[in-house]
Amino acid sequence: MTSTFERTCRQMLDLLDATRLETRSLLSRLDPEQVVHADERAWRVRDILGHLAVWNGEAAHSLSAYAAGSEYHCISGRAEYDDYNGPTADERRAWSMEQVWAEYEASHDQLKQIIETMPLEKWEGEMLFPWGERGTIEQLIKRMMKHETRDHCDALIKFTAA
Repeated sequence: MTSTFERTCRQMLDLLDATRLETRSLLSRLDPEQVVHADERAWRVRDILGHLAVWNGEAAHSLSAYAAGSEYHCISGRAEYDDYNGPTADERRAWSMEQVWAEYEASHDQLKQIIETMPLEKWEGEMLFPWGERGTIEQLIKRMMKHETRDHCDALIKFTAA
């Protein structure tokens, strides 16, 4: 008999795997240097990948802290997104595409490893998300994978199809 915890854990691992495959498939077909956001930073496809890696890494930090009985967040709320996202994108502009992909892959691996080792008693509790909101592990993973696929990959598909 499979417990609710085991089913939820497996669902989150499957979601992480499916999201990674979808992102890999899409971004490997796109020119990494193509500008996709014509703001002051002129974000390219590679910058979006770096952005996803950073935020998945921040989610991993929050999950690790929660598993250890503490809390972690990198910003206190939505008003701080631009102040955080801009500098992290700028920092990665000099990176090779291989470095950006490596960080992305490592961030997904971290998320999976933490989910696989999360103590049972932590699954129903409330944790602090990297952006200052609170919710469950399941809510965090679903939000992060939606951020990756719906918020960014879908926008890239629309942009590149135009």
